[in-house]
Amino acid sequence: MSHASPATILLVNDDPAVRDMTAAMLEDLGYGVIEADDGAAALDLLSKGIRVDLMLADFAMPGMTGGELAVAVAERRPGLPVLLVMGNADEHALKAVGEDRVVLKPFRTEDLARKVRVALGGPDSGQVVSLRR
Repeated sequence: MSHASPATILLVNDDPAVRDMTAAMLEDLGYGVIEADDGAAALDLLSKGIRVDLMLADFAMPGMTGGELAVAVAERRPGLPVLLVMGNADEHALKAVGEDRVVLKPFRTEDLARKVRVALGGPDSGQVVSLRR
């Protein structure tokens, strides 16, 4: 019996504490996580050809916002799903990105799991199973 390898998520956030917490949530859900602390580091990783199935980026980052990063990623890796994490529901940003591609802070593991699953093309069953016991 073959097992599909878990999806790998490129997590981009300039706040180490938030990045660590989000990475732990994603790993508990069974995903592989590669971390970057800003947009430039994320683009550098992508230019090296790493396998990534989804990018999850904070919207409000210094230097390059998550929105700007999403545009750059779309040019370099068309078809790579991108989710943006926002603290406030910026109406303009929501229109540009699409509400289905936004994770609003503060979020629970269930919220993140559903958004990631849908972005990766999975069902929106609403059921979440943590792999950590």
